[in-house]
Amino acid sequence: MAAVYGTQHLPAFLASAAEVGIVANVELRELLALSTRIRDAGKFLMLNVDTCEGLAQDKAAIDYLVALGVPSLVSTRVATLLRASRAGMITMQKVFVTDRTTWPRSLKALEQSEPNLVQLMPAPMLTQLKPADRAVLPPIVASGFVCNADDARAALEGGAVALSTSEQAMWNLPAGTFGKP
Repeated sequence: MAAVYGTQHLPAFLASAAEVGIVANVELRELLALSTRIRDAGKFLMLNVDTCEGLAQDKAAIDYLVALGVPSLVSTRVATLLRASRAGMITMQKVFVTDRTTWPRSLKALEQSEPNLVQLMPAPMLTQLKPADRAVLPPIVASGFVCNADDARAALEGGAVALSTSEQAMWNLPAGTFGKP
């Protein structure tokens, strides 16, 4: 998955082999054109709604995104993810694990929001997950500090089903490069 920060990196994503783009830092006025370009390129948009300037975190915002054809939403907010899920969107909860005290809170939030995916940051945190925690998690997308082939391999071996990186050179690695389709 390509982590695309702002519209200036959109052409690189559209030209890459990456099929999914987690797009952040997009202004409200740019969303329609961005969503259309990504869809027309045959790629899948996952919008990080928390970083969209001019877009509130309420039902009207979710309805607006659905009307634009945005299929998927990324957020740290439980209420936002629940609204998006009820609207038929694919959801991914972004979880930042900074120390041992944030992990139990993250698990509780994931329980409440029931996202389709969890974006776990930073990726090296995967090695710290207990089997019991891993068993209750939705599929994991490893993000943060996925900078090269070794990082990618370690994340996939650690249980991630996908990777998210802003390293554009990694956007062109063919599916299955690290042993997973």
